[in-house]
Amino acid sequence: MDETKRRRLSLIWIGFSLAMVYYALADGFDGATGELLSLLVAVFGIGLAVLYYFNPRDVLSFG
Repeated sequence: MDETKRRRLSLIWIGFSLAMVYYALADGFDGATGELLSLLVAVFGIGLAVLYYFNPRDVLSFG
């Protein structure tokens, strides 16, 4: 996977994570299950963005 595509996918995952955080915290935080799940999904989205951006040990080369 080339660098431009990886960086673009990284930005998409960051945007998704920010949208999930906004969705979870828009009406206040009360610790409900849905809000906690949304924040967990946002953390996984940030993790995927980091994976796509840095590509440690060429894990995305598939070659």
